[in-house]
Amino acid sequence: MKVVLLHDGGGEEWSAADVAAVLGNIREIGQILRAAGHTTDTVPVYLGDLSWLDRCQKADLVFNLCEGINGHARFEDYVVAALELARVPFTGCRSWPVTICHRKHVANTLLQAAGVPVPAFALVHEPVVPEGLRFPVIVKPSMEDASVGIDEGSVCHTPEALLERLAKVTTAWEDVLVQEYVAGREFNVGFVGSTALPISEIDFTGLGEGKPPIVTYAAKWTAGSDYDLHTVPVCPARVDAATADALVRVAERAWRVMAKCEGYGRVDIRLGADGTPWVLELNPDPDLSSDAGLARMGRAYGWDYPTLVLQVMEEAVARGRGALAEGALSGRVTT
Repeated sequence: MKVVLLHDGGGEEWSAADVAAVLGNIREIGQILRAAGHTTDTVPVYLGDLSWLDRCQKADLVFNLCEGINGHARFEDYVVAALELARVPFTGCRSWPVTICHRKHVANTLLQAAGVPVPAFALVHEPVVPEGLRFPVIVKPSMEDASVGIDEGSVCHTPEALLERLAKVTTAWEDVLVQEYVAGREFNVGFVGSTALPISEIDFTGLGEGKPPIVTYAAKWTAGSDYDLHTVPVCPARVDAATADALVRVAERAWRVMAKCEGYGRVDIRLGADGTPWVLELNPDPDLSSDAGLARMGRAYGWDYPTLVLQVMEEAVARGRGALAEGALSGRVTT
């Protein structure tokens, strides 16, 4: 099978570390696919250049590792939508969940309508205290991912602190989410297709005094920072059977509502004081690196890294076959 490895081509402002992070994952996945007997073609995506789509259309499968264009996450939506129009099987979620989950306020509204417990929230565009929300609250850009815009000042305990935070955040982002903060344990549940992987927990033990236990931008991207050192994933999570069941049931409901159990993803959850699992957000196509969370959950499930990669690929191939068969039956595709 000819497989295109699709990725963000970056731009002039990218650092050597940015380039290395992207290409490192491309190399490790490419090696796995070639060892399994496939041929690969590495294809970068750049702003204003659609030549990548022509190369994708000549492949049997696109292994989609493009998380944006030139580092801008919002362009990921367009890349996935173009792959759908090209009718080439591709790994990961379809364009609908990718697009919706990049708009946290819309995703939250849909999840709430489906009966999924989501902390109360409001969308704001200027420094104003939303009515009906209980403090403390957390402030985050509504149309970013990878914890962009989240730091130790994101949790606000008073209206005055919230107004001060919003004065800062609304100058950088147009759409800002203000959401009730759940002070409890934080968990992640990963999925590949309809398979739920073992629960992971973020251990915040040792975090500096006065710092809220949240996954900030520094936790993910600033090596050696206090948040990096003290947001430690524990997988499988140490939880009792009843709690684990509650977490997985809520995560599966969110995954089904948003992604129809297709592709791969991660659901982030906080456990309330009364045992209620609150969905914070759903992340379609999370980092697939060998040292990232989904790979860690895969290992706890019994999949080594190559097995996880091939499972992601097999899910995409099976989904592509199903779409082809559906189209043929409805007369949209001839074979």
